[in-house]
Amino acid sequence: MTKLVYIDVGTHFGQEFQSMFGSSWYFFWKLVRRIIGFYILRKGQKISAKNILELIRERRKIKKNEKNFLTYFIEANPKIINHSNVYKKALGVFNFALTGDDNVNITNLYLANFSWEGEISQGSSIFPHKDNVSKEQFLTTIGVPSKLFFDIFKNYLDNTVSKYAVILRLNCEGVEDDVIYAAHEFFGKKLILIMGSIQDVKECKGDAAYLELEKYLDNNSLPFVNFSSSVNSWIKAHSSINIIHNKYF
Repeated sequence: MTKLVYIDVGTHFGQEFQSMFGSSWYFFWKLVRRIIGFYILRKGQKISAKNILELIRERRKIKKNEKNFLTYFIEANPKIINHSNVYKKALGVFNFALTGDDNVNITNLYLANFSWEGEISQGSSIFPHKDNVSKEQFLTTIGVPSKLFFDIFKNYLDNTVSKYAVILRLNCEGVEDDVIYAAHEFFGKKLILIMGSIQDVKECKGDAAYLELEKYLDNNSLPFVNFSSSVNSWIKAHSSINIIHNKYF
């Protein structure tokens, strides 16, 4: 039987994973917050009653099929991993930052929005020039070349899972291009869906790198779907995963 391998790079408490496989309490709490945010506080994007019902239906489908997914988390910040029980739900948790380098190294993880979120802030990056990070506030982590990781990880999967396809979810603050190129190099046609956000490539590496990534996705027919902590992104993301699931089961 085919397994769907869900690899989340840059997890920050696995909010996207929890939108699918977390508790009903978490899901509806996030949903209620979005409704209050727009209709009462007049903040953020609107979510209609039709979209709410669609999201609930799609989420129920994914939750019912959880046994067909194998989940692996990659998170650079050890403070976040130690702070949340969501990491216990994954088959594997890797505490390092994926990079575009050629060698494993010790690197700084520059903390984003440190003044009010502290060491578990969202948006931290190995790039000190990213707009929302502080050069003075950082944690030390291990930097692992993306190509090295996916080479080793593919070999591991090939020896432990008889048949599988890969869903890559990423928001790794500027190295999304390196991660996608490496994952596609080693998984090839097994990489069936890429999700998350790639906007930080533009901020950290410039327009040329961002356009090159978009061109690469298009030329290689790699589907990309936005999937973030924003509830509004969940509808299309959950639907896309259910479509993939239906192709294999």
